[in-house]
Amino acid sequence: MKKRLLAAMPMISLFLFLGAGLFLENWQLGWTFFLLIPLSWVLLTGKPLKRLNESMPLICLVVFLWLGFGFNLWHPGWMVFLLIPLVNLMVERKLDARKIVGILVTAAYIAIGLLFDDMWHPTWIMFLLIPIINTIFFPQKFAYVSFNSSTLKNKFRNIVDYEDEEDNINTNK
Repeated sequence: MKKRLLAAMPMISLFLFLGAGLFLENWQLGWTFFLLIPLSWVLLTGKPLKRLNESMPLICLVVFLWLGFGFNLWHPGWMVFLLIPLVNLMVERKLDARKIVGILVTAAYIAIGLLFDDMWHPTWIMFLLIPIINTIFFPQKFAYVSFNSSTLKNKFRNIVDYEDEEDNINTNK
């Protein structure tokens, strides 16, 4: 059944596109139905929960575009992007320090926005704190490449040896 649905998805998307355009006279909403083609492929192949976690940004984008183009709900529609970390927390069931930083900054942003109506726009910049704090206080294990003097010497020797071999080959011709 999954293979049949995957094979039919381009036609289903076209049907929904034409339906939204011809009957609802909303062509902007209609073109977003073509995003169902890659979304169905991602969701209907492999492990469902893992695929859901991986495809959540695309799902949120589709829902956001549908809310925006279809119903002109751009402002509350942005909140669907908060589903990305929530689904990740539910699927992986791990809460580490890096995720806690993201949760706290997001909670602070929403609290400030709800308490002060005119503060939604200038306070969005506080989301830049997430990568800054995580990079300074909770760096990833393999985020940095380290060299010591012996590995650097070996790298330079390999380059010099390679250039010497090329010179020998070129002079022998």
